[in-house]
Amino acid sequence: MLIRTLSVILTVVLWNIERHVAIGTLVLGAVLPYVAVVIANAGRENAPSLPGTFVPAPTRPVLMSGPTHPPAESAPEAKPSGRADQGRDHG
Repeated sequence: MLIRTLSVILTVVLWNIERHVAIGTLVLGAVLPYVAVVIANAGRENAPSLPGTFVPAPTRPVLMSGPTHPPAESAPEAKPSGRADQGRDHG
């Protein structure tokens, strides 16, 4: 940034004295940020040690079908008799 700032100041100072040099410093001040960004980002694309950006989603387990043998026959349940059962709700 210091070089760009000096370039812009030189453009203003030299504009009426040496116009060709002033235009050169103006172009330098305009192009320098682009060149600095390109140099700063150079080499990032080919870094083999960096992990990839694609992360596969975890696989879900497949639900299996029910039992293949026929269900066992159920016998009707016998209700217990007695007074302790009278207050319960058997819904």
